Amino acid sequence: MKAIRSGIILLLVQLGLVLTVAGTYLYERQTRPRVWTRATHYDPDLPMRGRYLAMQLLLDACGLPRNAAIRPYVPGPSIWQWNVSLRAAGGKLSPVADKSLSPRNAGTLTLAEGKPCDQATLSTQLLFFIPERARLPLPLKEGQDLWVEVTVPSSGAPRPIQIALSGADGFRPLRMN
Repeated sequence: MKAIRSGIILLLVQLGLVLTVAGTYLYERQTRPRVWTRATHYDPDLPMRGRYLAMQLLLDACGLPRNAAIRPYVPGPSIWQWNVSLRAAGGKLSPVADKSLSPRNAGTLTLAEGKPCDQATLSTQLLFFIPERARLPLPLKEGQDLWVEVTVPSSGAPRPIQIALSGADGFRPLRMN
């Protein structure tokens, strides 16, 4: 009888933890800003394979001060990197650079030599899970851009809500059900 009681207590504690995380995400989705931002997809090196789209956000680094950049740690072509936090301003996701920030606050923004300054990539990977019956929007056609709507929490990485494609035929959110 004691083992059953201990098992039920453990089950209730685990259920409470899961509900706390789910409640936090639901609360943030209702109270925190939501913005659309461009993204790029890539094939992640993860042991778990599944129906998800791995993305990195493309942000505008044109206004970031070069003196706030951290030194690149890889030799080779010139790159600029900033530790950034993210904020939603004017319907856009904007990076705020500060050398004293930890990359865990939001991530590291990287701009490679020769790339337009409005296409700097955020190191934080976003995984967008796709239902089994939904069609993947990949590969992108020439002239198409991938967009993702994200919730911007007070700290940490943005959380994806939905994806869209833009191109010659306009901007259209994709239905995933």
